[in-house]
Amino acid sequence: MFVLPIPHGSRTPAVPVATLVLALASTIVFFVFAPLDRTALSAAVDFYVDSGLAATELPRYREYLAQTADPDAVGRMLQLEHAVGPATGKPTDPARALEVLHGDRRFERGLHADKVVTQSEPGYEQWKRDRQRFDELTRSALSERMALSAQSWREPWRLVTYLWLHPTAPLCLTNLLVLLLVGPFAEASAGAALFLLCYLGGGAVSGVVNLLLSGRAAAGDWGALAALAAMLAVSVGTRSMSGRLIASRRPTLVPGIAALLVVAAVEVLRWALVGRSATDLSADVSGAAFGGALAWTFKLHDSRRVRALTARARPRAHPVDSNGLKESALARQAREAATRMETRRATQLYKELADLEPRHVEHLSAYLNTALLGPDETALQDAALRLLWLRSKSHSDQLRKAFLQLTQPKVLKVLPIDEHLRLARRLVKLHEDAAALKVLDAILSDNHLRELYARQLADCLLGIYTGYVRRRLTTLAETIQSRLTQYFEATNDLGGLPPATRPPTTLFTSIPRSNTRFPPRG
Repeated sequence: MFVLPIPHGSRTPAVPVATLVLALASTIVFFVFAPLDRTALSAAVDFYVDSGLAATELPRYREYLAQTADPDAVGRMLQLEHAVGPATGKPTDPARALEVLHGDRRFERGLHADKVVTQSEPGYEQWKRDRQRFDELTRSALSERMALSAQSWREPWRLVTYLWLHPTAPLCLTNLLVLLLVGPFAEASAGAALFLLCYLGGGAVSGVVNLLLSGRAAAGDWGALAALAAMLAVSVGTRSMSGRLIASRRPTLVPGIAALLVVAAVEVLRWALVGRSATDLSADVSGAAFGGALAWTFKLHDSRRVRALTARARPRAHPVDSNGLKESALARQAREAATRMETRRATQLYKELADLEPRHVEHLSAYLNTALLGPDETALQDAALRLLWLRSKSHSDQLRKAFLQLTQPKVLKVLPIDEHLRLARRLVKLHEDAAALKVLDAILSDNHLRELYARQLADCLLGIYTGYVRRRLTTLAETIQSRLTQYFEATNDLGGLPPATRPPTTLFTSIPRSNTRFPPRG
């Protein structure tokens, strides 16, 4: 099952290139290189037994476990007894015995430091040559060079390469399925670069936590998948994303929080089928914490990609009450009037729609467009003021275009200077700096207006200057600094009128009292 995200404004799903590359890498490693590694490791295990290394090292490891105070020693002893069998016999499962020994970092360090088999023993030279040969055989396997182990602190690339190593087919297939379910939406919401940073960074953090807490070698990319799921959940939340099954033409809605539910469901299923050993809570928590922190740091919840991903999925209301029916009829009549170029009638109809829905951006934009085509300056001023005093936390592309239209000389002519400055502030927030400067320069050129609105003008210029500095646009920042130096010598002593906090009276009289959200004027 593969669900592809559909960004708003597109009929075709977005192709998750980074997700497919990661999935292909995991598939190639498991189905191509893993069989070759199993052959190489099997030869190393045979050499370990035939050369006598097992007879020398495993009994000493048994004695070490019996004497150590390590809290994990009891568990390792049980695993070793199951793999070795009687103390005098050959290992019944040498591969498992080697895995237990190799996972004990303290004993491994002592073994390679000649503290387990000392130089004073008669067979030391032969043992040393056999041990070096065995190490060469194991290092020839790709999995041994990529796996997360005690050497990871000296070989930091292992914190990333281990993500493509899956010890069993069920683990590989379930992780691959989760990647194909969560990955496309995570990539669409964050972009390929942040997606890869979250995957690799979450896996590295999960691996470090696993080494510090348990000392066991982690395998697979489960921590990275938990990071992707958390990043998507924090970015999208309870909003729904529009996606399409790869073999279907009908779009489906997928809530962002479902990514974490998928990860939790797979963990519960593994625990029920395989047992507690198949789950790794530290990988879940550390990976999810990294992904959530990444989404919060880059503010993905309000990014353009997330808005595009969730815009198509937002359900449109279909009101059945009298106001809703009236709004639908008015919208139809207004569109028909605009099509027939009946500008005056279309303007009046869109004004009535704006009265019914004062926060509806499409109606407000259409009202402004039709008023621009007509001669009625009162309607044009009313449409512009409604947009300027619209309270909205996010700015859509349609609202951005409407603010840019407000910079036309015909609109600025009918607006008070206070509203010119409000428009400039809104444009600065939208990073439409060139349009904001066009409005500000017209006011700065007038000595009386510059003195009357000094503080507001300086604040707008400082906002543009800060944005340029943050984006490292040095040349543009210098042009703003020159304006500040030219017009405002001492910014601490600036006066002038403060920004208006209440809408103009004309706006109150044009909107029905029941639809306004502003406090009543005293």
